[in-house]
Amino acid sequence: MTSAKSIDWCCVAAVNQPRILAENLAASPALVARPERLEIQLNQPSASIAYNRGIDNTCAEIVVFAHQDVYLPAGWDEVLARCVLELNNLDADWAVAGLIGLTPENTLRGQVWSTGLGRELGGATGLPAQATCIDELLIILRRSSNLRFDPALPSFHLYGTDIVHMALKAGHGAYIVHAPVIHNSRPVQTLEGGFTEAYRYLQKKLVDELPVQTLIAAISTTGVELRQEQEFIEKRRRRGQLSRIRRILHTDWRWLIRAPSARTIAHRLGYEGKQR
Repeated sequence: MTSAKSIDWCCVAAVNQPRILAENLAASPALVARPERLEIQLNQPSASIAYNRGIDNTCAEIVVFAHQDVYLPAGWDEVLARCVLELNNLDADWAVAGLIGLTPENTLRGQVWSTGLGRELGGATGLPAQATCIDELLIILRRSSNLRFDPALPSFHLYGTDIVHMALKAGHGAYIVHAPVIHNSRPVQTLEGGFTEAYRYLQKKLVDELPVQTLIAAISTTGVELRQEQEFIEKRRRRGQLSRIRRILHTDWRWLIRAPSARTIAHRLGYEGKQR
């Protein structure tokens, strides 16, 4: 069995709410056991700037960029080691990987729990898979690829799509791997502000490649997909939480109403072994 000690890795987090960090990412068993692995970038102006500074402040070959509200289940470091070994054997030039994303066939692959959506996304089949975009909740980067985030990309959105496109353009591989985590996110309320800023920036940067798929709204020359998704989110928000609660109940997630910890969710879903 591949050991977690067989790979050199660290974790970088852009943090603006230390309490959420403490309850989720910093509470992950692998980081509790080795807190020196965690590089915190506090109150940075954008994810790209925070993550590039994290790259500069660390030296591990495998750099994991995770949201502050992500929990890595017990044994996740072993899972990461197996994923890295698998990618090394599959593609010696791989550069970046995510946990959920879209394939060149525009198929969703990967498996994570989303508290914001109140459900588990995806599944374990068909992985690893080539990626055209990945979710930003957790990104795995191979340092020796010399890939960095675009420091001009504003806010904290769409850098998963951008880093995949930069990797592919440089001749590197980008993949989706099976390493489930708990994303204790909140429901998306709006795409205005930071998301729209990042979207407009990538419209210009990727103009010769449009349309470009993302997990939220395709980036196109007209931006009609962004407007449609914003309208959908606003309608969903007006309907309130009733439909979300009904979906949870119908899928037997009643235990979620008790607001369980990330560790409890991971245990319930089978992402980690029995709690001690």
